[in-house]
Amino acid sequence: MSSLEPIKRILALTRKEIQTIIKDRTAMLLVFLLPILTIGTLALAIQQNDIQAESVPLLMGVVDLDTTDTYPGLDLSQNFTATLAEVESVTVIEFANESDAYTALFYAEVDAYVVIPDGFEHALSMNFPIIVNVHTSNTQLQGQGDAFIAVTEATLIFRERLGWIRSDILTIPQVEFVPEGDRLAIQVGAFLVVFCIFMAIALISCQSIVGDIPLRRMLLTPTSKVEVVIGKIAAYTIIGMIQGLLLLVLWIVSFQLNLRTDLLTLMIIVSLMALAGAVAGVVISSFSTSRLQANQGFLFLLLGMMILSGMFIDVGIISEFLPMNLGMELIRETAFKGLPLIAGWEQILRILIFIIGGTFIAILVLWRKRTLA
Repeated sequence: MSSLEPIKRILALTRKEIQTIIKDRTAMLLVFLLPILTIGTLALAIQQNDIQAESVPLLMGVVDLDTTDTYPGLDLSQNFTATLAEVESVTVIEFANESDAYTALFYAEVDAYVVIPDGFEHALSMNFPIIVNVHTSNTQLQGQGDAFIAVTEATLIFRERLGWIRSDILTIPQVEFVPEGDRLAIQVGAFLVVFCIFMAIALISCQSIVGDIPLRRMLLTPTSKVEVVIGKIAAYTIIGMIQGLLLLVLWIVSFQLNLRTDLLTLMIIVSLMALAGAVAGVVISSFSTSRLQANQGFLFLLLGMMILSGMFIDVGIISEFLPMNLGMELIRETAFKGLPLIAGWEQILRILIFIIGGTFIAILVLWRKRTLA
């Protein structure tokens, strides 16, 4: 036997596999289209972020508590407020007290608010440093950075106009609506709970129809394709609910969190995420003609959802339609702020529209297929 025989067999197998893959036009399309779609999705997210920054002003509340009058010819606290209003993309809303500003931040009527303390003018007149607190919401990561940057910019302009070198305004961030526990664990943990449930269920359900040999035989019975789709979605949703309960318990117990809502509310949210993930996976599976295509479809879903999750960059109006982003918003509003679940009825309605629409698409695609791959 020639020593080259194994190499010849390997080359023959390699050639066969390449030919098989090339014949699968959908798989080939996804192979080359996936990088383009991924980069395109990232570009869209960044573009939406820029549009959001340009078109939507930063609503900055100001609470002026200063009663001192020691600087000749100028009210420094009012001048600082006016300087903040001059910063690009900032709209200033003045409040009489901190309670009103806090309420406005709670209901997202402002993105942040600044408290100018009593003694502001006196301290600066005497060249003493003074602290200005910048209050932001723990539910708006993007707004925290934007608000602090805006106040810092206003501070620099304010000092430059008055020609101060020694006097200083110290801007201190104060994050509101943080439940008891590690803040990083709360924010990142909430994202991971939603992400893991949605993606894990989508991953296993994307193989639920394509290549299911027992299903082919089942369809020879009176079982309809509508029943198949609903049964598949129901099964994976139940698995997702069990997974969600485990993740929630691990998240809360491991980091000793004291969230501002009950476990039942969180379970309803993660159940919606499991249902949406199951629908997304079944839709991918219904379109696919091979397991390879299903895996590629899930990979695109994974990359797209990571980029558009809103955890890393603000994607603007896109967040209002993606189920994972809506689920994350529901957890923030309930677990962080303590709002009742009914307050998020708009997010719940949009998730249900995604679920119903996805289920209908999967049924339609499967109904039009003559055979299952």
